[in-house]
Amino acid sequence: MGEELSGALVERVAIERFVDVRDDSGSSVGAWQAAGSAWAAIVPDGNGTAQGEARRSRRRWRVTLRANPDLGLTSRLVWRGQWLAVLSIDSDPRRPDRTVLRCEARVG
Repeated sequence: MGEELSGALVERVAIERFVDVRDDSGSSVGAWQAAGSAWAAIVPDGNGTAQGEARRSRRRWRVTLRANPDLGLTSRLVWRGQWLAVLSIDSDPRRPDRTVLRCEARVG
């Protein structure tokens, strides 16, 4: 991704955060809650990786957003009807204006 960030952010994504809540018996009954939306640059990040002899069929994406300290591994993005699970978060101190996420498409 080049130096110009604002012109590359052409995709709109919704940001959701998983909130863990316990019921009366102590079981986890967490849910996804809306945490805002953002403009993003989204590009394919390979076609999946091999695990043993099985090939992963889930598509991976590299998502660049403006820096957002609220994003975490318990976040997911909703983009074009897909859920993108956040696998990793990278921030480069040389480019503090942006955050790069490695995501994987998931099915609900």
